[in-house]
Amino acid sequence: MKIAKYPFAVLSAALFTVMLITPISSLSNLIWLASVDMPVSLFSSLEVILFDFQRLGIVLLGVVSLGFTVAFVVAGLISRYSSLGGKYLYAVAGSAAIGLSLILMVELLFQTQLLGGNRTLIGTTLHWGAGFFGGYFFYNLISEEKNYTFIIRFLGVFYAYFILGLVLNWVFTPVSAAAEFGFSLYELNSAAQNALLRDFTSFFVATFLFSILGVITLNPVWFFSAGIIYIGAGIFNLVAIYAHGTDFNQIFVGEFVLGSWPIALGLVISYQQKKLQE
Repeated sequence: MKIAKYPFAVLSAALFTVMLITPISSLSNLIWLASVDMPVSLFSSLEVILFDFQRLGIVLLGVVSLGFTVAFVVAGLISRYSSLGGKYLYAVAGSAAIGLSLILMVELLFQTQLLGGNRTLIGTTLHWGAGFFGGYFFYNLISEEKNYTFIIRFLGVFYAYFILGLVLNWVFTPVSAAAEFGFSLYELNSAAQNALLRDFTSFFVATFLFSILGVITLNPVWFFSAGIIYIGAGIFNLVAIYAHGTDFNQIFVGEFVLGSWPIALGLVISYQQKKLQE
């Protein structure tokens, strides 16, 4: 666990930093839209922020994780071989990693400002501040010994993060979400549209909440609940294909993956809890 906590601490700090960076860029874009008299409602603002967190956040998570890995290794070496050290060294390293990453993203990859917040001095400062707090958070994670629950919680949060994308699709863009499952929403009658939207939205919202509750409480029942729903969906998908002659699809593969993931987390928690009781 001593070795494993470091990569998971990097990923956790990166995810935390992305959660701070993404709203900065989203709000900057919304302010710009409002300045050019584009209609910006509360609902559309929420949609932009949530979708940016889900879609842009995936790219940022990889970039920030790579930057943090290099920065924290350097900070660790400095701390080990000099009198410098402590939480502020890692905080400064995190801030520097974000600053350099944003510069390299423009110069080497996109040749444009990917993040709206980075177009202004205030936005750039806030991005650097997010890196500072990310480094501070990383130091807090590694400064104390962690047990298996640290990894369980990270994997549970990452699972919920993935499910969140499905939730957002069905809440904000149901037409495209339905199309991904082979439905043309507006070709269905009103009752069928209602059934499709309420059932699929409830399906994904429920499993998202189950995974979050599992992360918070570390009660394996919540993880088992999410897993059973997806395993059941995969099984009945195959039943529909082979018993009822529906079109073959490979969605069942994803359903079994999404079912096995939380069930594995639940089994680990149950095993560890049983060991403690012996």
